[in-house]
Amino acid sequence: MCLAGASGAGAELLAALPHSELRAHYVWLPMLPPDDEQAAAGAAQRFAEGRTLHYWDAGRHLSRYVAERLQLGIPFAWDVYLAFGPGAADVGRPAFWMHQLGVTHAPRLDSAEFRRGVEALLT
Repeated sequence: MCLAGASGAGAELLAALPHSELRAHYVWLPMLPPDDEQAAAGAAQRFAEGRTLHYWDAGRHLSRYVAERLQLGIPFAWDVYLAFGPGAADVGRPAFWMHQLGVTHAPRLDSAEFRRGVEALLT
C-alpha cells in the first residue's frame, strides 16, 4: 500500500466511520528502493489507530498470493485495497476491491466509492 492510498482508503476512512467492527489491515512490502522494514514501521506509526494492524511482508508472500487470486497478471499485489464482510476467511476473496495499478478488471481507487462500499458491508 502506498502512503497516499493508506491515507485516503485507510486513515480517512477510519476517521469517517467510527464503527467498532471496522478494522484496517495494512500490509507493507518492499517494492521501491526506500521500502524497508524501518520505513514500514514509520508508516505504521503514522497510521496507528485502535482499529488498525500493520504487517511487514518482506518476502512478498501475501502479495504474491493476492496477485494470483485477483488475477492481476503481475507478480505482486501492491496498491490494492480489499474490503471484506464479516467472517471472511480468505484474503484472496474480497467482497470488493480497488487498485492503483494498470489492471482493467477492477475499478481504480476512488476513496469516496470505496467508503460507500465499506459502509454497505457494515450495514
